[in-house]
Amino acid sequence: MASLEGKVGEPRAKYVHTIEKGLWDQPTNLNNVETWANVPLIINNGADWYTKVGTANSKGTKIFSLVGKINNTGLVEVPMGITLREIIYDIGGGIPKGKKFKAVQTGGPSGGVIPESLLDLKVDFDELTKAGSMMGSGGMIVMDENTCMVDIAKYFL
Repeated sequence: MASLEGKVGEPRAKYVHTIEKGLWDQPTNLNNVETWANVPLIINNGADWYTKVGTANSKGTKIFSLVGKINNTGLVEVPMGITLREIIYDIGGGIPKGKKFKAVQTGGPSGGVIPESLLDLKVDFDELTKAGSMMGSGGMIVMDENTCMVDIAKYFL
């Protein structure tokens, strides 16, 4: 949206709902490709079908770009409510060379880092926000025991 306004397109530090304040500070309907990809499924199968997947407040599935210190990288589509542990270990195949998991950064540049103590966190909009992160663009960067968190913080500043 910033690009349409003649500004530099950059991630926002704090998420602002575009339905409240979007293009030229007016309410704006903005959807990404992932949202539009769900439309035919919902039309063909119905809203009730779609809402059977996910959690009470986060329906359907989410596509993540699973990268970093993980055996199986790539795009993964998971049901809302799956745990980080299930994504990282069951789908991602765990940490290479038997190293220990340290943290995962979710939500792209505006997101946050989730420590090992929250590995069983359910992945949905509410739970990620409570943990100090966000769903964001669907980035998921896995870090192992050798990752320097100071370097990570400096990179995202």
